[in-house]
Amino acid sequence: MLWFIAFVLGVIIGSFVNVLVVRLAASEPMGGRSRCRSCGQQLAWHHNIPLLSFVWLKGRCAWCHQPICWQYPLVELCLGLLFAWGAYLMPANDWLWLITFWVLAAYATSLFVFDFRFKTLPDVLTLSGAVVLWLLNFIRGFAIESLLVASLVAAGFFAIQYAVSRGKWIGSGDIRLGLFMGAAVGWPQVLAALVISYWLGAGWGIMLISFKKNYSLKSALPFGTFLTASTVVVFLWGEKLIRWYLSFMIG
Repeated sequence: MLWFIAFVLGVIIGSFVNVLVVRLAASEPMGGRSRCRSCGQQLAWHHNIPLLSFVWLKGRCAWCHQPICWQYPLVELCLGLLFAWGAYLMPANDWLWLITFWVLAAYATSLFVFDFRFKTLPDVLTLSGAVVLWLLNFIRGFAIESLLVASLVAAGFFAIQYAVSRGKWIGSGDIRLGLFMGAAVGWPQVLAALVISYWLGAGWGIMLISFKKNYSLKSALPFGTFLTASTVVVFLWGEKLIRWYLSFMIG
């Protein structure tokens, strides 16, 4: 039953994440009723039920019948599944672990979508997320040194790349995202998150080069998407991945 409640909660939070991303990108206030992005008509409450309304309306606005962006149901579904998966993996009724993961999943999803769609990482999300995760992980028993070292190493790693390339390799938002990553997983797990993100980025880049004629090694990638995804992976399985890697190298 817990996983189902977690799924419903995740879907609801996913609906809020959609509103947050779209309005933040458009510099719109967070308050007020939702409107169709095509015709501007205010949505009725039954047009705005997460997941269900999209299915009922067959993916189109009830007023102008223009297609609803697939971001909305996908984010709601993915965050619902993440919340449910976190509930399934929760260690021995460790509710603080689960709350921390839910917070991480909500922030990571917001940053993933924002970078994927708009190629930028807003400081209001990365920095507030870093502060909240620092606090939660400190309460969970993380040593303050672990969190600080992890954040400084990740942020410093990106800051060096930004300075050397004069902003050509990565954006400045990745530096703040490094703080977020360190706050989420601590030291030394943040190293695993960095390594995995580059593997994911390299694999995705190779696939794009192989299948898209207008794509090359010089084309820009929304690297924040890989960084946020790898951070979630390491939060869930970081210690196992590190043990597997060390045993593989030793073996």
